Amino acid sequence: MKSVYNEKRYLNDDIEASKYFEQCRKNYSKNQEESLEKNKDIIKYYDIYLDYIADELLKLKLKSSLDYSIALGYLINKGYLSEELNFDSEVTDKEIIGKLGISILQGSGCCRNICDMQKDIFDRLNINIIPFYCYQGFDFNKGLNKQANHIINLVEYNNNLYGIDLYNDSLLYHFKKPFIMKSISSEVDSKLRYKPYYEIVIDGKNIEEIKDRVKKFEMYSKEKPINYFEYEMGIRYEVENILFENKNELNDFRDKTKLLRKNIISRMNIR
Repeated sequence: MKSVYNEKRYLNDDIEASKYFEQCRKNYSKNQEESLEKNKDIIKYYDIYLDYIADELLKLKLKSSLDYSIALGYLINKGYLSEELNFDSEVTDKEIIGKLGISILQGSGCCRNICDMQKDIFDRLNINIIPFYCYQGFDFNKGLNKQANHIINLVEYNNNLYGIDLYNDSLLYHFKKPFIMKSISSEVDSKLRYKPYYEIVIDGKNIEEIKDRVKKFEMYSKEKPINYFEYEMGIRYEVENILFENKNELNDFRDKTKLLRKNIISRMNIR
């Protein structure tokens, strides 16, 4: 029998798969509720910090959701948002379920921490993004039966939809097929396979909502994407140049939010 994680099962009303993911959803919802209640004091200060970050990004007066994504990736990976001006791309065990982005302040985190912070900040900027839970690996063809092991966020740009991987140096992706994204790069040949069961477990989506989303992805797969040169030497270069020119203002931001970060980190360490 196909794996329960095979989209040909759970997207086609397989009873066993449906029951499995519904139970996963209930378990996650319970754990999230308990986590948010337990850590509500930390989250209160973190939400204030997110407001500061959103305001700082708005000062840059960037042009698009793609620009703001690149800018946020720059701030995270250069350590501007962490306590010690550093960031290590690694899994951390210091997480709060439902507010995974808080881990960034401690100077470490993986794809889920970065994507969660991006979602929180973009909500404040009124920019719509879509989480893209996926499988990435050398045995890509076997990914249909495997669990998701990665997440990026999808952003709109010039009437097309792109995936941007802030965890992996803001690598950009476009849809090749409804379930497949491919990197836009001259150096990195990477593919991602969509694993939407996570949307059932974490986001509470139903099967029909996922199927509607897949139809939209199919539409975008027929659009011509921007090329590597346009992204790297045009869009990304311009945004990172703006950030470099504003490094004094970014350092002022760090000074202004220093005590807030310390407050959050100290509470994280004793929880």
